[in-house]
Amino acid sequence: MENTPLELPHSPRHGELFDLLVEGLTLDGMGVASVSTLVGPQKQPLNYKFHIRKGLPGDRVRVQVETRNKRVFLAHITEYLEPSKMRIEPRCRHFGRREIEGQGCGGCTFQSLSYRHQLMNKERLIKQQMIDHKVDPGLVYPMIGQEDPWYYRNKMEFSFGTTGEREFALGLYPKGYRYQVLNLKECFLESEFTSNFLPKIKDWAMEMGLKPYREGDQSGFLRNLSIREGKRTGERMIELMTTHRPQAECGDKMVDATEIAQRFKAFILSEAPDDFTSIYWTQQYVERGERTRFIEHHLHGSPVLLEKMHLPGDQILSFEIHPRAFFQPNTRQAEVLYAEVLKHTGLLEGGAGAEEEEGAEKKRILDLYCGTGTIGLCMAPFAEHVVGIELQPNAVDNARQNAHKNGIDNITFFAGDVGAVLKEDAFIEAAGDIDLVVVDPPRSGLLKEAREQLKAINPPRIIYVSCNPKTLARDLADLSASGYTIDRIQPVDMFPHTYHVENVALLTRHEQA
Repeated sequence: MENTPLELPHSPRHGELFDLLVEGLTLDGMGVASVSTLVGPQKQPLNYKFHIRKGLPGDRVRVQVETRNKRVFLAHITEYLEPSKMRIEPRCRHFGRREIEGQGCGGCTFQSLSYRHQLMNKERLIKQQMIDHKVDPGLVYPMIGQEDPWYYRNKMEFSFGTTGEREFALGLYPKGYRYQVLNLKECFLESEFTSNFLPKIKDWAMEMGLKPYREGDQSGFLRNLSIREGKRTGERMIELMTTHRPQAECGDKMVDATEIAQRFKAFILSEAPDDFTSIYWTQQYVERGERTRFIEHHLHGSPVLLEKMHLPGDQILSFEIHPRAFFQPNTRQAEVLYAEVLKHTGLLEGGAGAEEEEGAEKKRILDLYCGTGTIGLCMAPFAEHVVGIELQPNAVDNARQNAHKNGIDNITFFAGDVGAVLKEDAFIEAAGDIDLVVVDPPRSGLLKEAREQLKAINPPRIIYVSCNPKTLARDLADLSASGYTIDRIQPVDMFPHTYHVENVALLTRHEQA
């Protein structure tokens, strides 16, 4: 019955209903259903795909068409005719379809999918991308999941705004919405503390008579609230982000922004006197024709949050994290990811904490697009020397500070474009003969110029860390055609209950004949 073409008077249109069987998932976590049709009086055979919000493989559902892009239709579920056997009851009250009040939170995608099946489906998506780019899917190793997939994030950013009913809200955006905020009463991603404390912040803001910022007319004062947690240290940092205006409306009167910040600090210290080691107020300066700036005001406690990472060989590194600094959002699973990087490099054979082998040599490593240098700092205790290159000077400053804090003196960071830095005399002297290159690009992967630069370096071994299976597969195919063998691809589930996944790929250069 499923193979019988569906006869339609016209192609699917907005608002029309269809009964479909979900066959798989897209890379961004939507259900996929394929439909063979015979359209119009001429019964023209056409094949369509439906991308279905909150659909899971095996679901038989009734869906309503929202939008169309060529022969792909976006649709939402109106009724579950027969739920998938993979489907479970989600833990959070806010998970679900955004058409239902209080549901549709954009923080999670897969809470209704058992964790075992989350891992299975993510692994399947990675292998499919490899197949699509003619990379052997057998090189993909079994996914490394998280022992406890709840309360794992070390940072959450919540938005001030209004609900669909125009009520004051503090929470996350529903999937696909930019101008509505879902009022969170619970969240299982960061911590139980954050889940319980967030509604108190909302109540404080409402009692103060403060208004959320509105992009349309640029009214209001409150933008975001961020909470960071040191999963290894227990420290917490809270940051209130507002507009840059010197005054804000509080009920029926105008109050100086600095006074509001002091009231925020007083509220935090009264409600949670021992729970936050750092309190910030940050003004986001936005003016047309000018670059967006963040003006930070340290209100209380330490100016940084201290987090630690435990690595193989009993290595423990400390990181000072400023409000704007990037740090992997899942500390404990980042430790797993970086341990996989170390394993792939071969550094552990003669590195710190391991038994020295006769004749073993430590390696000289180049860390391209290194960001704040986290991967390089984790490799340095096991390497002869690490050289990192990053375009953003602020990230490089942060990396240098953390190297100094950990007493790591065999790592050098350069700020600038990779192509330009590679030609600098100072870089050539510091790098020497490179044994290994590590790359960890953004979701867009390595630009063509970056791939050419990597080929020009021609290292014996490349470690590619990726957060996007599609661009990873593209880049691996290109490097494979340029003299490298793909040895293995190791997926690591860094973000349970979402469609995001990290991969560590190892490539070795062909031996020259």
